[in-house]
Formats: sequence, C-alpha cells, structure tokens
Amino acid sequence: MEAWMKRAMALAEKAMQEHHQNTGLDDRHQLDENTVTKSNALARSYYRFGLVEKRVMESSISMLNPLQFNQWGSQELELRAIDYAKAFNVSEHRAYDDLKSAVDCMLNRVIIVNESEKKILKYPLMSKAEYNSGKGSITIEFNRHLVHHLIGLREKFTSYPLQKAVNFSSSYTWRLYEIFASWAQSKKVTNGVFLGWFTVSVDELRQQMGMPESYLWVNVERTLTKATVELWEKARIKTVITRTKTSRKITHLKFEFCEDQQQSLI
Repeated sequence: MEAWMKRAMALAEKAMQEHHQNTGLDDRHQLDENTVTKSNALARSYYRFGLVEKRVMESSISMLNPLQFNQWGSQELELRAIDYAKAFNVSEHRAYDDLKSAVDCMLNRVIIVNESEKKILKYPLMSKAEYNSGKGSITIEFNRHLVHHLIGLREKFTSYPLQKAVNFSSSYTWRLYEIFASWAQSKKVTNGVFLGWFTVSVDELRQQMGMPESYLWVNVERTLTKATVELWEKARIKTVITRTKTSRKITHLKFEFCEDQQQSLI
C-alpha cells in the first residue's frame, strides 16, 4: 500500500507540473482557471491582507511553475492587469490601480507560519515586487524560504480552484474558505463533496483570519457571520459553528462545513 501511494503521489505531481507548463504556454488560458496550492501550515498562517492583496497573492501562487525555478530556488512571476481584470471582473483601469497599490503593501507583509508545534517562523512574503507602468503588469518573486510551502507538496497541503474565490468581496471570506479547504476531507472519501470539520480557539482563529487584536468576541462573531453568509451565497457552502465556553467566556469554536452539490456554482 505504501509503495502504491508513493507512485500515485508521483503521478499526481507530474500531472500538476504538466498542467502548469501547458497553461503557461497557452495565451488562451484564463487566470481563474488556475489552481491555488500551498501547505496546510501556510493556509492556516497568520497575516492580515486586504482583498486586493489577497487576490494578487493567490493569483501569483496559482501561476507558479515547478519547472521554472532558478538555481537560487526562486521564480519571477508577471501578473498582467488585463488578466487580473478578467479574473476578478473589474475594469482594466481598476486593475492597474489594484496592482500598483499591491506592490508596496506586499513587500512589507510578514507571514507567521506554525511549521511544527515547537517551530513558529516569520517570513517576509515577497523578495521582489515591481510595477511595470509601461506594460500594465507587476513582476513579483516570493521569498525563497517560503517555496517549500508552495511547490513539491506530497502531503498535508491545501488545493482549491482560484475560480471558487474570485467573487468574494471580503478578504475574511476568502481566508475562512482557505482555512476550510485546509481541513476538508479527501473527496475520495466524501464522494466528491467539499466538507469537513475542525475545532480552533477564538484567539487562534482571530490570528489566522488577520482580525485586529483589538477585536472582542462581538467583533469576531460579526465578522464570521458576514463571512459564512457570503460563503453560502457565492460558494454554496453551509457552515455550522458550535461555541464552547470556559468560565463564561467563549474560547473555542467548532466548525462544520459542507458544500451543497445540487446548487453548486461551479
């Protein structure tokens, strides 16, 4: 069984590499047809992004090609305003502004990753970000120390179609969806249904979703309500949240989520 699993993983990785290679050469390929893949640890990491930054980050991750990393373990990516505009249904003028504003913000962002129970590391997200005014695009390069969370993953990774998230109007909704994806059960087990469950402390979730430290429970609850409503309206994902109190204070939340296959938008 172990040998079979290794062969299956190798075939899956080869197929992913071929997909990236082929779509990278196809001008007809649309950005929102890409798949976002990252380690579960990165999917559950701590950072605070606005919606534009989140769009740029995930679009860029979806463009990574395992065959095009240089000898230093990095890869330059060019995200064009025209592709961004099509994927997120905004005007090209708005896309230019979004990409330009994202450059400075993303260069200054730090992500905190729980690599293990005893190892928590902080990484700058980008090693390079440049706005190409004459080309209507940005050129970015992820920190090479994050690459092992993005490429060559054989287990404990999160993968979802970018198209699933392009209509989200809030970065909180996107973050919650991504966290859900990191806890989703294998579709081989669920007969193709996106579903799962997990328990997390309120403090941990606040950090994972990038909520301000000043947020009290009432703020957290309001944010979760808006996010789960949008998940249902735009992705047909139903969420049930069970609260656990410790000394009259809500300290932990259990999430149960399931996609309505009959009314799925994708």
